[in-house]
Amino acid sequence: KKTGPFSRSGGLQAGIDYVTNPNSIIMAIDMHLTLPVGYVEYIRRHTVQGKMGYAPQFFRLNPGFTEININGFWEFNTYGIFALYKSDWTVVGGFDVVKYTTKWGGEDWELLDRTVAKGIEMYRLRHPGLMHYYHSRNGLWDNPKTQ
Repeated sequence: KKTGPFSRSGGLQAGIDYVTNPNSIIMAIDMHLTLPVGYVEYIRRHTVQGKMGYAPQFFRLNPGFTEININGFWEFNTYGIFALYKSDWTVVGGFDVVKYTTKWGGEDWELLDRTVAKGIEMYRLRHPGLMHYYHSRNGLWDNPKTQ
């Protein structure tokens, strides 16, 4: 059990550390998502051990909209959804839980930079049906008391 202020990087890394099988695919993923049917199989097909990870673009819904009443945009400026084999997470070193203890933002790009530097390419495309629901970020990670 983790205590203290919320840490996205710390929480995700704890989950990654829990997995022991190097041949398991681990997907770091946000809440507030609609996952399309067959999504897990798609991840399996586009994650290649030692060679390629998967970081899809998703559709970010505007406030008040849903997967039935769609309005929003394709998000291309984030790598918050990130899949690698456990062996590759180990090679890359996982999330930087020191620099991004309680800080939100940038942890995904920093992870991407280290992944590519290790020779692992990232498969990236717009994934129809993968939608992120709007939620306010106010007070979630930028609380001065948690910095």
